[in-house]
Amino acid sequence: MNRLVVLLVLAAPAVGGDWQKRQSEFYAKANAERKQLGLDSNAVRAKYPTPEVTFSGTGSGGGAAAHCVAICPGKTGKFELKGKLPQGSLVQVQSNDVEVMEEKQTSTGWEATIKARPDAPPERLQISAISAVSAIQVGVPGLEIGCEHTFTFEVSGDTMVLKVTFPCGKEETTATGEWRHDSKVLGTYTYHVRRGEHSISLSRQASQQEAMAQGQGTMAVMQSKEWKALDARSNAVMAKMTGCTKGPQSQMSSCMNALQPEMNSINKERQAMLAANEKKGSLTFGCGQLDAQANAGQLKGTASQCAGHTRDDRLPLTGHYTSP
Repeated sequence: MNRLVVLLVLAAPAVGGDWQKRQSEFYAKANAERKQLGLDSNAVRAKYPTPEVTFSGTGSGGGAAAHCVAICPGKTGKFELKGKLPQGSLVQVQSNDVEVMEEKQTSTGWEATIKARPDAPPERLQISAISAVSAIQVGVPGLEIGCEHTFTFEVSGDTMVLKVTFPCGKEETTATGEWRHDSKVLGTYTYHVRRGEHSISLSRQASQQEAMAQGQGTMAVMQSKEWKALDARSNAVMAKMTGCTKGPQSQMSSCMNALQPEMNSINKERQAMLAANEKKGSLTFGCGQLDAQANAGQLKGTASQCAGHTRDDRLPLTGHYTSP
């Protein structure tokens, strides 16, 4: 059974989207009813207690499991809550990506027909059940926008198309994306894909052989004669700094400051060696990390670990997404 998150609402939030406006109006009505009844907080809680509802385990949409219902973009589905709900309570989906077409509070809970917007991204939705008068609220998981989505990412003239379907109830999955430059196929990568609230994040999955090669390359750099020469220079500077601490206190600061440029030079040379090694093992096409906001069918964000760039360079990303 899904666990409930309980909130006692003391004040109405600022009015925002449609669902927020409806919720704000309900809070105002509940506040007026509490004043009219003249009940203290204990009496209000007793007469209008915390809703005790959970996802019923039944429904319909693009995908359904015992723990959730997924509705395809542009399609309708049914969703039901079961349990105890004071008459006159409010149940709503906290998202403007869906519309409640029909709803009905029953003696055993709440049921509704819900339609998802055609351009809705894959996301897990929160349903709130708010008790009449007391306005005690619980959050109930179990509804999401699912089905297959096709994402098209554009980075520095290259395009990557990825089709992904999140398992019902899961925030993460894996999918394979194909990179192209104009009409030429550059290759494919498998990504670990994570969805959030109007966001999607991709991290390329490196093979075991590739990960081993990267580790061996770094080890080879640190065992090279050039790296050992830097170690010797660093040790010499550290010995001189130790000598600074043994001299007159008034001269210690200037003594150490005189040695700092050499230490900075050593660190810079180390970073250059590591960067050169990293470049050898860098991607030959595409990007390893993509992070984007997904709104109204459009994508906007950044990409990193891209071919021809250092690992930490962040490139602008644009694109779009669709769902059949």
